[in-house]
Amino acid sequence: MSTVDFRRVMYVIAYPLAVAMIVFWAIMTFVESGPGWAHLFLSLGVFTLIWRVAAGGTEQSWRKYVAERDRRQR
Repeated sequence: MSTVDFRRVMYVIAYPLAVAMIVFWAIMTFVESGPGWAHLFLSLGVFTLIWRVAAGGTEQSWRKYVAERDRRQR
């Protein structure tokens, strides 16, 4: 899988993936007394959520920004 394909997939699944990881963490924390490795899901879920919010827009808006930036640099 190329970098562009990976980024396209992440743009689509980032929100549901982040929510699933946070829900899994919550279940493990309150049902199984929160084993240490379960807290990794909290960290990854929050990171994914913040990354997607910061990335903003869609892949098309990102490509448009990069194209305009490259044109200005020439």
